[in-house]
Amino acid sequence: MPAKNIWSRIGLLQEGQALTTYCRQVGLNYQSMKKCSQRQIAPDTKSLVKIARHFRADFDWLVTGEKNSNKLNLQLGRKIKQLRKLRSWSLNDLAEKVSVNAKILELHEKGHMQVSFDVLLDLAKTLKAAPHEFLIEENAFPVQTPELKIFQATSAKNAPKLRQEDYVSIPLTESSIAAGQPIIQADQIEDYVLLHIRAAGKRKNLVASRVDGGSMEPMLHSGDIVVIDRDDKRVSKNKIYAIFHEDGLTAKYVERKKNLLILRPINPAFDVQIIELEEHPAPIIGRIIGAWKEL
Repeated sequence: MPAKNIWSRIGLLQEGQALTTYCRQVGLNYQSMKKCSQRQIAPDTKSLVKIARHFRADFDWLVTGEKNSNKLNLQLGRKIKQLRKLRSWSLNDLAEKVSVNAKILELHEKGHMQVSFDVLLDLAKTLKAAPHEFLIEENAFPVQTPELKIFQATSAKNAPKLRQEDYVSIPLTESSIAAGQPIIQADQIEDYVLLHIRAAGKRKNLVASRVDGGSMEPMLHSGDIVVIDRDDKRVSKNKIYAIFHEDGLTAKYVERKKNLLILRPINPAFDVQIIELEEHPAPIIGRIIGAWKEL
């Protein structure tokens, strides 16, 4: 491994601190690190692991210096920067709040470094956003309107003529909303669902998904398609919401009591779930406004 380059990255994290102070904070052997620094040889692997963990940096970046600018990291970086600027925080402000070195956070925002799961959770809590929101691009649904063909039912001989502009196309995601135990959502579009403008109203931020689970039976069954208004997150009585909980999506009746969000199923065979909002500040994805099902 190129020792000189490793020491340039160690120095970047050191930020002008004396080596004695640096070693004491990180838990490194000062004499060993001093010898490596003077000879410009790489520290041992155990020391490098300690440095990466202390500064919450990616170990591969520390060792190789290579930028991991894949699509996911670039999307995460854009979202982190966007949410930070919405709160008028500087890079140093956010870095201090989440206990991440400012240089590391800058690399995250540029999409050059992988964001660890624990850092993502801290960012989500501090920026008051659900973790999955960092993975969704703005205006991602839908980018293009698919070609639509609308047919008149043979039973509606004298009904008004149907027009394509009377319908809204809503993206149907491949992954399901768990109406029982939450599952992991894949941010992909499987198909499009048509909803008449009278039902959609002025709602714009709509997405559809299939229900998987039995906690909301008999109202919702596994395989039913539900439409979610992602702009409607205000808790109302007797309304069903899509919730991000335990690394997945679930559909439930919702109540809020102080700092607790209570998720109530319809099916008595399923337990009530409770979310502490101080730990998970933004679990509501949106209100479920309708469903399509076979009888």
